[in-house]
Amino acid sequence: MIESGTKGRAVYQRLTPSTAAVESENLTFFSGLGCIGTGKFGDVWKGELRSKEGVTSVALRQITDNIPDLMQVVKYLQELQHNLYIVRCLGYCNKYRTIIYEFVAGGTLLTFLQFNLQSSKSPYGNIKPPRPRFDESQLLKYAWQVAKGMEFLASNKIVHGHLCAHNILMTEDRICKISDYGMTSFILPAGNELNHVNRWTSPEGMQNNILSLEGDVWSYGILLWEIVTLGARPYPKMTMDMVKQLVINGYKMPRPSHCAEELYSLMTSCWEMEPEERCAYHVILQKLEPTMGVYHEYLSFGDLDEELYEDVADITV
Repeated sequence: MIESGTKGRAVYQRLTPSTAAVESENLTFFSGLGCIGTGKFGDVWKGELRSKEGVTSVALRQITDNIPDLMQVVKYLQELQHNLYIVRCLGYCNKYRTIIYEFVAGGTLLTFLQFNLQSSKSPYGNIKPPRPRFDESQLLKYAWQVAKGMEFLASNKIVHGHLCAHNILMTEDRICKISDYGMTSFILPAGNELNHVNRWTSPEGMQNNILSLEGDVWSYGILLWEIVTLGARPYPKMTMDMVKQLVINGYKMPRPSHCAEELYSLMTSCWEMEPEERCAYHVILQKLEPTMGVYHEYLSFGDLDEELYEDVADITV
């Protein structure tokens, strides 16, 4: 979604024509691999894009719905300044109704948190069987990278609308890149809250179907909780109906016992009930920067809450 001028519900900005169209003969779908992702925006396939610069691996999202002004949106996204922490939009193929993105090979942040092995001093207890633990400064570096990408999107008035660990892709060099941005208002019609309300949605989003930059900050706080808990499902053991009712009435997830007060305070600064009081991304970055590259006792996993992980994390809302 692209937000223009005012807070609250985003407003689409019409754009001047530019070159974003890709001819079908310059695309190859690796259909034998099967789709590599699914979601509200259509199935995603791996493929190749041929251009003057050579052959490039790409991700191809086929859009099945009839979305007004889709090409205008793609043009806007394609013309954004390159940012390391955003999955780059490369163009659109009208024949295949396909949006073309850079290919990111490392999977999602969620699966990385849940299943990737790292080596460090002591085992985690939250995912069974026990495995070697992450370096916590590296975990918080991922949080910093996502905040940096979201700061870029916010500076361009782009509302994500579904920020979560599942929508963060990782390169083979362990760089986090934000995906699925800029499309929400066109895939999910305004006023249909059942289509986009989920465990990462802000109180105003749950109550009034409002998607905004401030709502993304709320979602970032939930994503930070996901990182701290190595991909546990937010609001464990609660149904979505329970989550919606409690969040609208001011509920915040309690601090995991292994999470330091300072880091939990950063989460809750994203969960202020009044949108304008939520923490700005530049403040989030300032608070995370001292944690990067050095060891801190922000996460003490010897006293981890086992019950958080009985509710298996997945992308189901």
